[in-house]
Amino acid sequence: MHNKSLMKNSIPVIVLILLFFSFLPLSGGSQGSRTFEISSVTIKFDKTDAEFIVNYDLGTIPKVYILLMGGRSIEPKIRELFSNFDYEIIKMDQDKTILHVKNISRYDKNVNYYLHESVKFGGTLNTIIVYIPGDEHPVEYSSRNATPTKFYRQ
Repeated sequence: MHNKSLMKNSIPVIVLILLFFSFLPLSGGSQGSRTFEISSVTIKFDKTDAEFIVNYDLGTIPKVYILLMGGRSIEPKIRELFSNFDYEIIKMDQDKTILHVKNISRYDKNVNYYLHESVKFGGTLNTIIVYIPGDEHPVEYSSRNATPTKFYRQ
């Protein structure tokens, strides 16, 4: 009787291990062990705040780890990169993190515009895509270590 309950308890563990190892051949060697790489950051201004969508590439093994264990292993890198910002993590998964960045711009009542002054990142980003309220098309920047200075109306 004891052996049957032990067998039933070990089945989920065995299934998880098999699932984990089934992804290993897909990693293609070095790509599976690749470190955390941010592919782009999309900034959408909203009055004095902004939404940052941080897209990243992970190898297959880290993706499986995050799928099983959660995105907390990504947080230190996010914290390092956005240390100069006042933000709250809205969502975090194996492909992206969404941040609500507070007080990134200031409102000037005299001219009825919002001003965002450049803020440094904790590293250089390959691609930054900026959406300004009222503009149909975003502006894309390459190899930046800070946000671009922007004026906009809400």
